[in-house]
Amino acid sequence: MRSLSDLFRNFMQIGYVTDDIDAASAYLESTLGTVTCVKHYTSSMGGGRPPVDGGASAGPFVVVDGVPADEWVIDVALVNAGPTNIEIIRPVSGSVDLYRGAVRPGEPATMHHLGFRVEDFDEADAVVRASGKRWAQYGDSGGIRFGYLDMTAELGHYVEVMELSPASARNFEQLEAASDAARD
Repeated sequence: MRSLSDLFRNFMQIGYVTDDIDAASAYLESTLGTVTCVKHYTSSMGGGRPPVDGGASAGPFVVVDGVPADEWVIDVALVNAGPTNIEIIRPVSGSVDLYRGAVRPGEPATMHHLGFRVEDFDEADAVVRASGKRWAQYGDSGGIRFGYLDMTAELGHYVEVMELSPASARNFEQLEAASDAARD
């Protein structure tokens, strides 16, 4: 990985935000014709701490604008259209303004980010830093190491970069399989 464009090589996700996760899911299912969305309510990564000097992290964590978040809670719905994952996030509480600021109240969903898979998040981090940019938000859910690069001024959306654990990769494969099975 040598440049920011290398972060865009493995597209996997369209990310949306909403103020009503159930209405957004119903919209995807009824209007767009997706299979049933998998919903996770009150997903939290607040309170954990990032690793220090190459050590282990103290559980799942998220850092927003350079500060570890004590509270970070979202609702999330996931569904696939073939290999493309569609993620809908509803900001609930804590340091979730990155999502909250993009919500259009009363609309089913608003485009927020494009997500790309990388093999090595540390390598992606080095590319971001070498470009003179920084993560608006980054963290580790325990199965996904991720970062959001704020490209809203240049491109109109965030870019999310994700390194998936084997278990997380299987979860996304299952969403794709459910989408594909519905077409058969």
